[in-house]
Amino acid sequence: MKTNILRRTVLKVAAGLVMAALPVMASAETVEERGNGEGLRVAYYNFAPFGYVNADGDVVGEQVEILRHVLGEMGLKVQSETATEWGNLIPGLKADRFDIVAAAMFVTPKRCGEVAFSEPTFGIQNTIIVPEGNPDGLGSSYESIAASGRTLAAIAGTAQVDWAKSVGVEDANIMQVPDNPTGLAAVRAGRAAAFTIDAPGARIAVNSDGGEGFEMLEPFAEVGGKPASPHGAYAFRPDEAEFVKKFNETLTAFIGTPEHIAIMEAHGLQKSELPARSTADLCEG
Repeated sequence: MKTNILRRTVLKVAAGLVMAALPVMASAETVEERGNGEGLRVAYYNFAPFGYVNADGDVVGEQVEILRHVLGEMGLKVQSETATEWGNLIPGLKADRFDIVAAAMFVTPKRCGEVAFSEPTFGIQNTIIVPEGNPDGLGSSYESIAASGRTLAAIAGTAQVDWAKSVGVEDANIMQVPDNPTGLAAVRAGRAAAFTIDAPGARIAVNSDGGEGFEMLEPFAEVGGKPASPHGAYAFRPDEAEFVKKFNETLTAFIGTPEHIAIMEAHGLQKSELPARSTADLCEG
């Protein structure tokens, strides 16, 4: 008798827990539902030319402006645009603090296992920034940095760090920094011999107020004899594949149009930096 009573009690408690969970499950919103409702939460990394705050305090840049256009064409609203550290982007997306990452995140096989990428909006080359006159005589490649044994500054968590390591730049010789100003400051102070970022970012950096006394070496699209032309895209949670498919239909129709190229050129990118590879291709390596 006691066993039957206990069994019935356990079943009632379990049923109650299931019923209590149902409203929570039913209330979970998809990205599309949120975009049609209170609006989408966009995260970006404060980094020119892709998403940054200009002198007027406005959020501008290649990624955020293209995203606004695409979402507008889809009839979806934006609730917020939040700047965060690079290392917070994917964890914040997974934790449902953001709905879309608009940070020019490079599509790599490793990241393809963590997020669902849109099609790319650009395909660019890498470059190295050195003091004017290139006093260390560094070549325009990570291989040259490795051979020199000098310290290379790079933004933490970016593909440039992995590419530099892949051709022999030692961990101890890679100074991972949070942003462009810190990278330039490290080179100016002699703590690093060079700073590596993408070519559009480098063009802006050396022409900024803090870029005096620096020069940009010739951009390159290969590392260790393999293609290394970063392609940036928007990141979504993996369970939003259906939304990403709809998003891509609008995005790809916009890429390469005069309006799209005007956004690129307004932020230091060139027509030659239109995407040349698909996300499926990039995810394969």
